[in-house]
Amino acid sequence: MNAGDTAWILTATALVLFMTLPGLALFYGGLVRARNVLTRIIHEAA
Repeated sequence: MNAGDTAWILTATALVLFMTLPGLALFYGGLVRARNVLTRIIHEAA
């Protein structure tokens, strides 16, 4: 593995972790009512 491979793995991992909480918030928001999506996102982020 060279520096480019390591940088790409770290970047991809950061993107996945960054998108996990909003993705879960939108998923659970869709399971309840549409107007609760924003509230769910705020609760997941806090």
